[in-house]
Amino acid sequence: MQTPAAHTQAVTNHPAPVAVHGAAGRMGRRLTALALQDSRLRLCAALVRPDDPLIGQPSLPGDDRAPRYAALSTPELRGAAVLIDFSSPQGAAHAAAVALQARLPLLVGTTGLSLEQRAAVERAAAAAPVIIAPNTSLGVAVTAHAAALVARLLGQDFRASIVEAHHSHKKDAPSGTALRMARAARDAGASLPDDQILSIRAGDIVGEHTLRFAGPGEEITITHRATSRDLFARGALRAALWLAQPGTPPGLYTIEHALGLSSSA
Repeated sequence: MQTPAAHTQAVTNHPAPVAVHGAAGRMGRRLTALALQDSRLRLCAALVRPDDPLIGQPSLPGDDRAPRYAALSTPELRGAAVLIDFSSPQGAAHAAAVALQARLPLLVGTTGLSLEQRAAVERAAAAAPVIIAPNTSLGVAVTAHAAALVARLLGQDFRASIVEAHHSHKKDAPSGTALRMARAARDAGASLPDDQILSIRAGDIVGEHTLRFAGPGEEITITHRATSRDLFARGALRAALWLAQPGTPPGLYTIEHALGLSSSA
């Protein structure tokens, strides 16, 4: 079985082979389509849950390069340099167990993980580099940095709140991105009670997050608005390439590392 170093050895001179779990979902379909368009990548597996009726069907009809849907298993990951998971909380925990067994770098973009499921993902970091990213957007990463900066400068005289909106099919609330922004603001000293994080689920909203700092006689608002799901897919593919690069040691990383926004990246 290949070690992480062996998995990534071919990345420097050849397209990085990437496997996508949750490939039949909203994000999974965009990931597979964009991976096939990216010369730096080779889509080697389009993975779904074991009882999915799509198993055996082409993941992208009309494109001979696209693999057929298959159930996630260690054999299906042979030859992959990195696994991307956008499935379900249960699916992410299963993907982490398989990645741990295969010693394969892993990006989990699935949101709504329980503490037990997150712990399962974190265990995979003992064998290979792992990123848990509830949002893979460069703009969101910058927004979180901005939130921390504003909170640090304003101090306790300003009270923070977050309003986030997503499509009606999104199950978890608040969103992982809202919680990430809240954590960034709180860590920098902001007052942001849990009841001041509000969620809207309606229509086909891709994603919108507004962080408001309200003080005596003035307020500051920071808004990130996603207009296409492709921005998350592109960010995830960029992060996957970073995970697959030679020399990345096992451990738990953030999307900031992959996007070059971390001081330790």
